[in-house]
Amino acid sequence: MNGQSPTDPQTSFTQVLHMMTEGVLGLDQTQHITSANRAAQNMLGWTVEELIGQKLHSLLQARRRDGSPYPENESPLAWLNVGGALYFIEDIFWRKDGSPLDVELSAALLPQPEHDTHAIVVLRDISDRKEIQANLLKAYKELDATSEDLEKAHSQLMQSEKMASVGQLAAGVAHEINNPIGFVYSNLGSLKAQVGNLLNVLNAYQKAEPALAGHSELLAAIEQVKLTADLEFLQDDIAKLVDESLDGIHRVKKIVDNLKNFSRVDTSEWQLADLEQGLESTLNIAWNEVKFKAEVIKEYAGLPEIECIAAQLNQVFLNLMVNAAQAIEGRGIITLRTGFDDKEVWVEVEDTGKGIHPEHLNKIFEPFFTTKPVGMGTGLGLSLAYGIVQRHHGRLEVRSELGKGTAFRVTLPRRRETQPDTAFRTDED
Repeated sequence: MNGQSPTDPQTSFTQVLHMMTEGVLGLDQTQHITSANRAAQNMLGWTVEELIGQKLHSLLQARRRDGSPYPENESPLAWLNVGGALYFIEDIFWRKDGSPLDVELSAALLPQPEHDTHAIVVLRDISDRKEIQANLLKAYKELDATSEDLEKAHSQLMQSEKMASVGQLAAGVAHEINNPIGFVYSNLGSLKAQVGNLLNVLNAYQKAEPALAGHSELLAAIEQVKLTADLEFLQDDIAKLVDESLDGIHRVKKIVDNLKNFSRVDTSEWQLADLEQGLESTLNIAWNEVKFKAEVIKEYAGLPEIECIAAQLNQVFLNLMVNAAQAIEGRGIITLRTGFDDKEVWVEVEDTGKGIHPEHLNKIFEPFFTTKPVGMGTGLGLSLAYGIVQRHHGRLEVRSELGKGTAFRVTLPRRRETQPDTAFRTDED
């Protein structure tokens, strides 16, 4: 062989180790490093000379990624102490510069120890793979969050459309009822006048009865008819019946007017509106929910008209009133307040109910969040109300005290302005 001596097998093995792309560490019985290849040196930042003689755990696995101690008996390599073998276990090693290194490692005891080397550990740098996994996980979480946001937006849209449909239905019903109510109301007015005229005629005939003194049979027949008809009662009761009917029709007409004013389908665009009138109409719509739970106190300041979409704000007021009634256990008080300054107006709905837990205050406007029992609420009412107020460039604020009650305040600009949406905040003062 041209005078060259045969290649030393140990030298060839060492050369092969240094050519490998995986890091290789030799360990003695106490897991001190006895050898290392160049790939391990490049991965870890220590030279081969610096690695040899070091305790593997103390140098490379002394702590976890969060900085907490990593007990040696919890390391996967601890299995080597009892003659075990590991394959493709993911763990973390620490470089010389203090940065973490994600590794996939396998380790095994040698059947025949080589000098002081009793075990071999093979390392593969999986930092890129872990970064890709982390990016994929982040992308998945972002996609999941986006999907959840879309689901929430879809639910809110469905709820909004449902409310709009209810408003249109209410307006349609109000329109259909208004026509017969109109002529019944008119007819009852005419009937009252005509019944009055008939009663006047009867009174005139009664005054003429003495002139029939010589006609005893005729007088007896008339008296019998009066007794059978109970004329005195009829004269008194007919007027009452007509008056009560007119009052009932008037109340129905008021409900119809409230329905029309509440839905405001014919005025769904931005225009000037009286919020106190909207409060009154909404209270009448919610009255069946409120009247059994609370006395309503009104503290109105005489608000100026503001530029808004009145039907949407009426939905906000309805939600706040119903929530206030539902928050009261037994019977309490609901106070409707208004106020204004040069730039803004505000409407407040306060109850003497059970209040809201402080830890819930920052969640109550989140879609699907509800403290009501299952089946009692969707968790979309306040979220939808918050969205409506934001679209009006206003603020929806809440203050609450457990056992004493809650107040929601809607603050709105007096004129429609282009300004950024105002973030939700709470006032616990």
